[in-house]
Amino acid sequence: MANRFFLSILILMAVCAFHPQAEASVETMEQIGRQAVEAALSKLDAGPESKLACITNAGYATYEGAGTRILFDVIPKYAQISLGAGNLLSVHSRCDENLWFAFLKKEQDGNLPLTYVGIREGVPVATEPIDVHVGKNQPFEPFKKVLGEKAFSVVTLANGWADHVPEDLMQGALYHDHLCSGVFSGYFTVRFIRNALPLEQGERYIYVGAPAWCQDDYLMAPLNLTPGKHGYYTMDYPWYRPWKTEKEVYDKLGGIVIRHNRETDKGKACLLRFDWQEAEFKKFIEMPDLKLDWKTQPWLHVLYNRFFMSRLDRADLFVSVLKEKPLENQTDLNRLIKMGANPLAEMLGPDSDWEKGL
Repeated sequence: MANRFFLSILILMAVCAFHPQAEASVETMEQIGRQAVEAALSKLDAGPESKLACITNAGYATYEGAGTRILFDVIPKYAQISLGAGNLLSVHSRCDENLWFAFLKKEQDGNLPLTYVGIREGVPVATEPIDVHVGKNQPFEPFKKVLGEKAFSVVTLANGWADHVPEDLMQGALYHDHLCSGVFSGYFTVRFIRNALPLEQGERYIYVGAPAWCQDDYLMAPLNLTPGKHGYYTMDYPWYRPWKTEKEVYDKLGGIVIRHNRETDKGKACLLRFDWQEAEFKKFIEMPDLKLDWKTQPWLHVLYNRFFMSRLDRADLFVSVLKEKPLENQTDLNRLIKMGANPLAEMLGPDSDWEKGL
């Protein structure tokens, strides 16, 4: 009886493994990938020597209930685009978001033609190419007409790829789902922490996002800090607001990094400061009278990223230690990370306006 039972299980597993529906999903993905590439390359008039990239939510989005990671194997069959080459960029999205692709070509004159490929009734359809290279005062409305709500995400990632941003920075931007200057600030923060605040024997990093902004989505990966491993915490505090005590005003706050030894329960907390070097940026783009408005001037992110790229090895130009605090025991650590904690007040002293909700 037992042998018959196990034989039945084996037969059932074999039937499922070769079920036409399971095989069809692979065939469907193969077809979708091939047709998407062919449609895009035709629109871009791309040849064997073309410098190409593909931004897509494949790997995160599902299609007809099936996973789409197999497209990472399909796309390289039909174009010189792959994960290993760094030009197949899988951008984080919800699993129930529609599958999409954005193919682009970097041309010698600096143009960056891009075609967006969506799926209509099971068939990939590519738009007419649009140049997404961003310069000073570049309006984003033309991009929005083609890319809709994905315009900022796709355009910033496309320009980042064309500008050769570091691989780990691009990975952080893909997880964040766009390459804003906030993600780039995390690149410098991590470099500063590693260089100026190296771990000593038995220590680990803990990071408190107080304030937290886009950089936090980047820095968790290279420092291997996650909420699940109790290495990352965040507080709801605006990154642009100075902390005002009775004696001093502290601006450009940049988060708190803690070096903690679990065995001794001792460590040190360092409140960082991030200086955007706005005057230097304005010199870089030759617009000394520019008023920075991140919300209405999306082109600022791409230009600021290029400014950052020109100073990749100068983390100390942007990041510094504003305040240090020794931690003598677990209680000292808890004052920075436990529920109800106010880490900025612990590091700098109380801000009466903040406590009043002003």
